[in-house]
Amino acid sequence: MHKGLLIWNIILTIVLVGGLLAGYFWVKNYHTTAEEEVSMLRQHINELTVVMTQQSAVLNEHAQIINGRMESMNEKVVAAIEKNDELIQEMNGLVKEYQQVINTSAIYFEEILDNLKSLSVTNSEEPGP
Repeated sequence: MHKGLLIWNIILTIVLVGGLLAGYFWVKNYHTTAEEEVSMLRQHINELTVVMTQQSAVLNEHAQIINGRMESMNEKVVAAIEKNDELIQEMNGLVKEYQQVINTSAIYFEEILDNLKSLSVTNSEEPGP
């Protein structure tokens, strides 16, 4: 019985030591794998940071180009609006002059009409031959 108990203790010790060794290697492998994954994640984050920095630079460049074009367009639009204002003012002046010409012509036409009426009355009063 002592031999059986001794063998049982030896087997139990071997299983226990084997389990401890297996657990140790499993934990060590887990830590190694975790460190590799963390390292890989760190590398990916660094790569993403570089890409985001490049994209940010490109977006800033595009924004500057767009702002420059908008400023140029704004200057052209303002110049066109000012030119249109000048033309409108000039046209207003011409319309006023045209209105004065029409008013003057109306006065002349009224005088001509009065003269024609006067002539008509004069002609109707004169005896015929």
